[in-house]
Amino acid sequence: MYQNIEAIALRMVRYNDRHSILSAYSRQAGRLALLVPAGASASARRQRALLMPMAHFECVVSLSPGREICGFRDLRPVALPPEGNVVRASLALFAADLLSILLREPMPDEALFAYIAGIARRISSPALSPRGAANLPLALLIGLTRHMGIEPDWSTYIPGSVFDLVDGIFRPAPPAHGRFISTEEASAAFTFRRMTPRTAFRFPMNRAQRNRALDTALSYYSLHLPGFSTPQSLDILRHTFDF
Repeated sequence: MYQNIEAIALRMVRYNDRHSILSAYSRQAGRLALLVPAGASASARRQRALLMPMAHFECVVSLSPGREICGFRDLRPVALPPEGNVVRASLALFAADLLSILLREPMPDEALFAYIAGIARRISSPALSPRGAANLPLALLIGLTRHMGIEPDWSTYIPGSVFDLVDGIFRPAPPAHGRFISTEEASAAFTFRRMTPRTAFRFPMNRAQRNRALDTALSYYSLHLPGFSTPQSLDILRHTFDF
């Protein structure tokens, strides 16, 4: 059965001499694996260029029950992926790597797709400032906690509390298991709850603070999502935002 889909490109890997496989997240069908030509023809090169990480596109997909890899045709860009910009490309790569890890099931989610599409637009937006770009990965991680069902219970915060990474709540004293962040960092985390891709530029941080916040957020994910692993592109991201 052929179906029109709208999707965000995530990760592409070589399948054989003739094809690569693109993992994408679609509005209509959730996660998909699409068979992409790997040849050197102009048409194949154009398709690959339009399917870089976090590219927003539409196409017609051949969907069949039990079929893991789908063919497609009539590729049309909705928004072009960032090109020729190291900062935007590193943001797109990190976002796509993170989503590839998180979105494993072929389950559509309209709200999640809208959020991901918004991230893709923000990465390519002319309004993205240097600070906004540097803070965008943290904003992405914070926003995705809501969609992954692991959002901290912000209502438990009181001044002077610590944040329990295991239970996702603020406590007046450190928990016995020792997986918590200090009063100062807990206060910062409570402030970060308001960070979105559009407001990320309003949160001043130096490189050490930003890296610590990212590491803490990733640790939180690993505690709450079985099988979660740190995106391989994290080191590229750190080198890109060396300020």
